[in-house]
Amino acid sequence: KTRKEAAAIMTDGGTGPEAPPPEQPAADEMTDADAKEEEPAPPAEEEEEEAPEEEEEEPQPRPYEWEPGIVPDKCVTLWEDVGANLEKSQTVVWQAAVDSLENANKYLAQSIDARKFVETYMMQIVSILVEQQPAKIGTHERKCVQDSLVLAVAIIARDLSIQIDRGAPSVLLNVLACIFNKKKTYYKGNKGNWNVNHLSGLPEVRIIIMSKFKQQGGFNLLADYLNTKIGTPHFPTLDILHQVMAGLADALLNSTRTAVMQSQQANWPTAVSVNNGSHANGHDPSIVTEWEDQAIRVGEAVMQYIHSCSEDTLKRLATEHLSTVQSDLRRIFDRLISTRRQATYQYYEFWRAFVHKLITSKSLPLKLFGWTEIDGLLDASADHRPPPRSYMVHNAGCEFVNGPYVFSGTVTADGYAQRGMDISYERIIPDTDEQYGGKKLTLFRCTMRSQQKWWFLSEADEEQPGTDRDIDYYQHKSKQEEETQPPMHGWVTCRNSGTDPPPILHRQGLMVPPGQEFLTLEHQMAKWAIENGIIELVLGDSVHREIVARSTALIKFLASMCDRDTYIVPVPESPVKPNQHCLETSHLLLAWKTCTKKADAAVSTQVYQLLVTILPACPPSLAVPL
Repeated sequence: KTRKEAAAIMTDGGTGPEAPPPEQPAADEMTDADAKEEEPAPPAEEEEEEAPEEEEEEPQPRPYEWEPGIVPDKCVTLWEDVGANLEKSQTVVWQAAVDSLENANKYLAQSIDARKFVETYMMQIVSILVEQQPAKIGTHERKCVQDSLVLAVAIIARDLSIQIDRGAPSVLLNVLACIFNKKKTYYKGNKGNWNVNHLSGLPEVRIIIMSKFKQQGGFNLLADYLNTKIGTPHFPTLDILHQVMAGLADALLNSTRTAVMQSQQANWPTAVSVNNGSHANGHDPSIVTEWEDQAIRVGEAVMQYIHSCSEDTLKRLATEHLSTVQSDLRRIFDRLISTRRQATYQYYEFWRAFVHKLITSKSLPLKLFGWTEIDGLLDASADHRPPPRSYMVHNAGCEFVNGPYVFSGTVTADGYAQRGMDISYERIIPDTDEQYGGKKLTLFRCTMRSQQKWWFLSEADEEQPGTDRDIDYYQHKSKQEEETQPPMHGWVTCRNSGTDPPPILHRQGLMVPPGQEFLTLEHQMAKWAIENGIIELVLGDSVHREIVARSTALIKFLASMCDRDTYIVPVPESPVKPNQHCLETSHLLLAWKTCTKKADAAVSTQVYQLLVTILPACPPSLAVPL
């Protein structure tokens, strides 16, 4: 049937909102149909035929055990009327949506009619409601939409509990994915006129709905359910996983704001515009902890599922969808590193193991996908690189500027620099200096009016630091790759206050607890690559031109690790030594041997190009033998 456009403002006695026309999925959205597409068949010589997997026969679920009670006839009649209206005209009366779901939630464990109603019609009701435009409906209608969504997630949480006890699959998780989808019109809205930039949705409603689901124990129940379905045909699709994980990541990102709304039992937003200003105070910190606990449980279940997938199963999954779920997991666990560092490290350990499984598979598409994921691992590990503990400034014409500058940014409870915060360094000139003693100098980054980021060595104004009131001695107009940490070279003198020559900086230590200097994610990545023989895997007997091309970033990274630790003083009892896991001469000689001995000219050319590309990153100890 052709679906009409969503109706405008409706009343209790009206026909209610209509189903919106079916939307074509956006390029970055996943559909069930997409999830079933297979990877293109690899070349015959790269793939061996395998016998299809034999799925273990799943135990039959127990029958429903209905609780005693009498369901009023008017409830059954309401369900029948709402269902008939949906089948006839794809519309639902506003209040009828709320009442039918409220009664279904009340009698879900007592009535087969309630269960049939939610399994048959709840998805259609929710789909209609989340496509309404809040700006075009009244306050009562918005309340009906939001109350219906709260009832829907309560029903889903109860159903998860029931199906876990029965050992049966839940058919309502697609409804949960629909409710959590941030691209739905009710949350996102539509852009206004050509000269209006704001959106007309209510994104806060989505966060509140997820809080209601959490209060029902929904995420813990979901984690339990996922664990029971690993290795069975009833594990949720990647699209469902993506919507749930993306919702959890957004809730964690706004966990303080979410905690405020939950602890205050916030009322539904009535205005279409959303205030994204400062968060309210007075939230319960335990609510943030609960979000973290439940996000970890769901994330671990998803990781266990991906880990359990055989090569044959992975080939049936679309790699772009796997990559999307992987990105959702990363958003969750990166957010947790300040409070749950061990959980984040365990996630990265899973990610590396998953990549190893891909690049050692027999399938060329899976191998290539694995090398794409390695690029993501390298970027993520670099994002977590801790800043130096201090900088030593010397050679500056203003002699009082020379000396040590100590990290003065935000530090986490476990002794690491707070990720995502601006870093800065301070130097207090000793009182023994008669002229400048007691003066405080800063090494910090400032965002200019042009949005470029410059570094300054300055005497910051006490009241308005980072403004024209600072006394700037030296500055550095940084390139993009120099924005995260103060550059060591390339400084220029500020003519008003500075004196030539400009300074040279040297890093000292890492802003991590003592003994953790060689256990950063970059060190873990390098150790994984060396101990698993990844370079030998690339350049060995089964060398492939496409894989060699994709390995450049990893090999350049390993070359950079050869002198990464030269400015770090190791703790005497540390089991890891400086620059222990890095590119070695034997790796380059293996590459040269492959380049000169391989009969395939295309492979030889690609290996030669690899060597040319990585040579500038190699220290003399590697470059000279090559």
